Amino acid sequence: MKKTKIYFNKNGYTLIELVVVMMVFSTLAIIIVQALALSLRGARKSESLIQTKENVEYVMGVIERGLRNSRTIVSCTGTQLVYTDYDGTTPNPSFRCIGGADGYIATGPTDLRITSPDIYIDCGSTVFYCTSASANVPPSVTLNISARDVNSLGAEGALYSSTTKILLRTY
Repeated sequence: MKKTKIYFNKNGYTLIELVVVMMVFSTLAIIIVQALALSLRGARKSESLIQTKENVEYVMGVIERGLRNSRTIVSCTGTQLVYTDYDGTTPNPSFRCIGGADGYIATGPTDLRITSPDIYIDCGSTVFYCTSASANVPPSVTLNISARDVNSLGAEGALYSSTTKILLRTY
């Protein structure tokens, strides 16, 4: 009896080859998704920081304009600044840092909010620090504002602090 050899035609893929290919593609997919997530997180953090910085700089500009045109500082505490306009048209305008769960900076006798509701201002530290006039140095007010975006927390949250010193005019 003659023995015949049987040959199998290997035109397909083996199960091991398919599993290896799936592992390679799943690893690439994981790497791409993580890179995309980091990119989106960075974009949200950047947007949050820009919004917070714009609010703080706006508030500092409003306060600086008010103080540059002031006649005198009536009272100055860590969270409240009361001054008199040079014209005398608006007696005793003020700026206040109103703390609590909804920290913000307000102006005027009715505490009109001048910061965005999306920004939290930390009123726990000294916001306003005033110094009297001394030898050849006019009186000054130092503003120290720390803020954060209330809509972004964790790694996406933005904390921004700014300090400036405003020298008052002496007429």
